[in-house]
Amino acid sequence: MNSIEKSTLIATMGLMCFLTASNLSAAKAIQLYDIRLTAGFFTYPFVYLCSAVIAGTRTPAIYNQSISFAYAGYLCFITLMYLSSLLPSIDPSSSYNQSFNTIYNLSNYRIFLSSLCAYFVSMYLFGVLFHTLAIQNMTLKIGFATFIVALIDVNLFLILAFWGVKSFDVLFDIMFWASIKKLLAQALLIAPSVWIINYIRNQNEYCFSN
Repeated sequence: MNSIEKSTLIATMGLMCFLTASNLSAAKAIQLYDIRLTAGFFTYPFVYLCSAVIAGTRTPAIYNQSISFAYAGYLCFITLMYLSSLLPSIDPSSSYNQSFNTIYNLSNYRIFLSSLCAYFVSMYLFGVLFHTLAIQNMTLKIGFATFIVALIDVNLFLILAFWGVKSFDVLFDIMFWASIKKLLAQALLIAPSVWIINYIRNQNEYCFSN
């Protein structure tokens, strides 16, 4: 296994880990100064970083395989944990058991399915945009693809999850501020993404030249 294959494996595993952590922590609401966020806000941007690294160093076919693998891995994890929550517990009244069942309770299936759908659409669209954009500058290429897809991602999730549940005015306000926060978070990771991509490419060229 050469360096570029190792980096793809690491990025794919990172993709699955950050995706899983983001969806599980999204249930926890936090407040940073006067800004309300979910705990998943701090992990989900790294999903795009891992995706950018794979897209920037591998072919579209490999990218799609990595995205599909991470998606399948997350589905397997959440399914197994859900089945575990259904098993009878020795001490069902314990705080740990109640927390476990709450985290892996899929009764709120609309939020769960909305998240999966938004991820599926956004990640594949990111790959399509990245590999078809006629932009030579890597920073501009990643930035443009990320900003377009991030907006689609967050707004598709909110529409699927809350359309008909919240009034249009409230939903529009949530979508507007969620989009702003999403773009700001992703902007911070563009430079690291480009650095990692260039590093992997340079290492791969070095390996083949020696």
